[in-house]
Amino acid sequence: MSKKPRVFIIEDEPIMAECLERSVRRAVGAEIQTFPNALFAMSALNEHLPDLILLDVLLDGPDGFTFLNELISYPDTAQIPIIIVSSLDLGRRDLSGYGVVATLHKDTMTPNDIMAATRQALSRNGNV
Repeated sequence: MSKKPRVFIIEDEPIMAECLERSVRRAVGAEIQTFPNALFAMSALNEHLPDLILLDVLLDGPDGFTFLNELISYPDTAQIPIIIVSSLDLGRRDLSGYGVVATLHKDTMTPNDIMAATRQALSRNGNV
């Protein structure tokens, strides 16, 4: 039996965090940790590295872009795939240098979009 993938969700809106958690769990049966800000998530990286991170970029304290910069500065965290989930219109920005494999817009995404992006991101590293 293969191990469950570990997923971090960094989202400061409790209802959105719950929606993301449900969709990810339904998609891949993951072991999920949810954080309301980037500082808590950064601290948790010292204990366990996730297989995937879903990240809101508009956060209190260090924002999601600061978190992305921190991740890419270390070899062991630079390879973690990231799905950005935001109300910002990030348009056609190429964020792949930060490990971003998908961008979902909060106003238009559906649970199926979250599940598909999660499966696709985890399958890149053979975690699904």
